[in-house]
Amino acid sequence: MALAKKTPKKTDQEQRADMLQSLRLVSDEKNIPVETLVESIEGALVSAYKRAYGGSGTVKVVADFERNDFRVYAQKLVVQKEMNPNTEVSWKSAREQDPDINLGEVITREVTPAGFGRVAALTAKQVLMQKLRDAEREQVASEYSDKQGELFRGVVQRLERGDVVMQLGKAEAILPFKEQAHGETYRFGESYYVFVIDVRQGYRGPSIMVSRSHPDLLRNLFTREVPEIAEGIVELKAVAREAGQRSKIAVAAENPDVDPVGACVGPRGNRVAKVVGELGNEKVDIVRWSDDPIELITNALSPAQVIKVSLIEEGPTGTATVIVSEDQQSLAIGKQGQNVRLAAKLTGWRIDIRTEKQFAEEQAKKMFDVRGNAVPAKAPTRESKSSLETLFAIEEDGELVDSAPVAPAPVEVAPVEVPAPEPEPAMPPMPAMESAPEDEISMAQLLGEAEDDGK
Repeated sequence: MALAKKTPKKTDQEQRADMLQSLRLVSDEKNIPVETLVESIEGALVSAYKRAYGGSGTVKVVADFERNDFRVYAQKLVVQKEMNPNTEVSWKSAREQDPDINLGEVITREVTPAGFGRVAALTAKQVLMQKLRDAEREQVASEYSDKQGELFRGVVQRLERGDVVMQLGKAEAILPFKEQAHGETYRFGESYYVFVIDVRQGYRGPSIMVSRSHPDLLRNLFTREVPEIAEGIVELKAVAREAGQRSKIAVAAENPDVDPVGACVGPRGNRVAKVVGELGNEKVDIVRWSDDPIELITNALSPAQVIKVSLIEEGPTGTATVIVSEDQQSLAIGKQGQNVRLAAKLTGWRIDIRTEKQFAEEQAKKMFDVRGNAVPAKAPTRESKSSLETLFAIEEDGELVDSAPVAPAPVEVAPVEVPAPEPEPAMPPMPAMESAPEDEISMAQLLGEAEDDGK
């Protein structure tokens, strides 16, 4: 029966060389500075030395990478007679190192142990691994500390109680349940764009919080896909979002020759299609920004057609009453009020949708109180023109103005001589009719005529 060959036991020098070589490999693999690893191993050896030998003084470890060696030094108190070799040294022994040393002073001596022992080695390894993890976490924290508010591509690693743990490069990020988009399902290995909302240094290392529902995720995606926004030609003024369902953005351009909406839509809708695809087919409405709140509210309520907008300003914003036709009311309000809710977020105004009939009834109710007395109504600060007023407006210097009736200018007419009409010939007089004298008609004749009528 062949006996297994025993592996020759490594010397302390070889073990120390292997440890230093491992540090170099870890430094290259995890991209951690060698100085950080040296501090970690020094702390591990100091802990192991004090645990194994009971030292209570100051212990220092010096590593020499050129010779693949390191040495342990400890401060000891100079006494007349050495009682504890771990913390004290005799005056006679100390004078061999420093002839001018006196009693009661502290001297630094090399105390590199021949072998820490099995327990000390395991303790040093545990402390070293912990130090390495801490160093890696600190490096990640410093790398992502200034990344708040940026866009990253994360890969799903696992699910923890509704939260999603994602890999962001070398770091792990947490996507809380409340920051997830409505209706999205996250599967292992799938990648998503996420928005970093917070970076904190916790007990277990850096904690990176990301979001899929933040409005700035939409803003960053458009900045990434639309070069005009990235270059400042087109400005994304406002974003209103209900993640996973629908969003609205308002864009503007200083150059009148640039179409900001068309730039965001892209050729054949390619740009907005990429953004919609990254958001899980979330519907995105792109409207034109305007400094005029009436025009902005009208644009924000698209695709609904607005008849009139009445504003009651209260500071920078206020309440806007929007009048639409009956067939446009449901479109303006949207499903479960989504369209008008997003328009209110986008513009900052409180928006009330009314039909013409509803608006007229409300105005009539406001004019009189319960007893029938007239009540002065609060007049709107600003109003837009109705569709009929706009239809019958005339354009003057590029602006629409009311078409008020204008009195015609007087016209001078030259006098014309009209000839006098010729006199018509006089008609001849009609002959007079002869009548019988009344006294010649007798009573007998009258009676005779009456009898003839009776027959």
